[in-house]
Amino acid sequence: MNEQEKIAFNNMLNKLKQQEKTIAQLVEIIAVTNRRITDLSQKLPDTNHKQYLAK
Repeated sequence: MNEQEKIAFNNMLNKLKQQEKTIAQLVEIIAVTNRRITDLSQKLPDTNHKQYLAK
């Protein structure tokens, strides 16, 4: 592997690691959002609950 290939490989590796971090952050955001939705839906009265979820 020549020097240019090593540089390209390291760049790709760094991009992959950054994408992994980004995906992990997005999964965490989705989990928090789902928890909030669940909490809010449990607090709503039954009739309103169905109306809000249908939208």
